[in-house]
Amino acid sequence: MEHDMSVKLCFFVLIALGVLMSATLHPELIVAAEEKAAVKLAHIENFEPFAAAKEGKSEGLAIDIITEVLARVNIKVVFVGEHQDRLDDLVSKGQVDGLAFLGINAERKKTYDFSDPYLISGGALFVKTANPVSSDLKELEGKTVATPLKGPLAGYIQEKFPKVKLVTEVKDYAETLQVVLDGKADAAALNTQSGAVLAKQLFAGKFLLPRKGFLEVPIGIGVAKGKQEYFLTQFNVGLKAVLADGTYDKLVEKWGVPPATKPSNR
Repeated sequence: MEHDMSVKLCFFVLIALGVLMSATLHPELIVAAEEKAAVKLAHIENFEPFAAAKEGKSEGLAIDIITEVLARVNIKVVFVGEHQDRLDDLVSKGQVDGLAFLGINAERKKTYDFSDPYLISGGALFVKTANPVSSDLKELEGKTVATPLKGPLAGYIQEKFPKVKLVTEVKDYAETLQVVLDGKADAAALNTQSGAVLAKQLFAGKFLLPRKGFLEVPIGIGVAKGKQEYFLTQFNVGLKAVLADGTYDKLVEKWGVPPATKPSNR
């Protein structure tokens, strides 16, 4: 009996020594037990449905996508909602690691490095359910399109499609959609995601969701140039996983945005 106990004791001691030696020779085992690395990303404090800071917590379509993506590569993320005018300063001063939601274009690439696009936004056309869906403003030349004058789409349409008749005497998205329902415009030109969410909330079943936008803006995470190469690489790895396994499609459904939101559906 005593011999058996001695054998068992020696066995457990050897196991314990093996674990200690393994941790010493392979420090990654210790690192794996520590907390995940964390990254801090800022976003416009109220920019629904993409991101909004409510009671100290960020929520929205972009927030959900980024959180899922980074979870796949074992990176924690902290979101900070701020006024739009402060975002660039937060990055340049190193107070945040990057911006969660930033349109990718040539001008911004001069000062920012970007992840792969994780979302496609921009402008889309919303028509009544009985009318054919269109993503081409050329098809509406000679017809009437409503869009708020203060929004970014009015100027774009005036410049690129001058034959389209614009109705810009609308104060917000809700009024723009109502103008279409009232027959005063053939279509509403709105942000692809914001327009879809509002149309479903206020006018359920009365508008067709656009399959594609007439103006497509790829959205990615923007970081200070040359500062976060490893993070961007890891983000892109996680994004591929989320796009491939159906998680992204579930988030599109959850937030009620068009399938055109998904990068691979461009």
